Amino acid sequence: EAGGKADPLERIARSFDAAAFHQAALMMDQMGAARLAALPPLERAQMLSAQAHEYLDHGLLLEAERLYQAAVAADAKIAAAHAGLAEISERTGDAQAARKEAVTSLKLMPSVEAYLVLARLDLAANHWDEALHNVRAALQIDPKSKAALELWQQIEASEGQKKK
Repeated sequence: EAGGKADPLERIARSFDAAAFHQAALMMDQMGAARLAALPPLERAQMLSAQAHEYLDHGLLLEAERLYQAAVAADAKIAAAHAGLAEISERTGDAQAARKEAVTSLKLMPSVEAYLVLARLDLAANHWDEALHNVRAALQIDPKSKAALELWQQIEASEGQKKK
């Protein structure tokens, strides 16, 4: 360039220090962990569960599972964490653990997520009535739940095929 000035992006690339970046990231993680540890158990569990939900939404099952487990360790009565663990178990093919966690979650607080895990497990086992019951329960909580409405349509379509 004219005048020998470096391109701003080139200057960033030249001055980037990976070790310093990793050190800063580690310090931020430690500060976050310290803030988290200072919270009361219920708040810590809620925060961990919310963070785990984000990971689950992005398909990061191991990270989500680790955070949900930490949430349950902080407060075993956190329904969302049990619902999250149910969904992870369902996705990894452990139907028994998925059902157990979903039932635990529902005992603590009914949720669309837990009912849908049970509905999908019932559907996979060809238990149409139970699947329909669980989808209806999910829709009572959230009548506009896209996942519940899609599952409802799937069940109706499957039952229609079965009757032919």
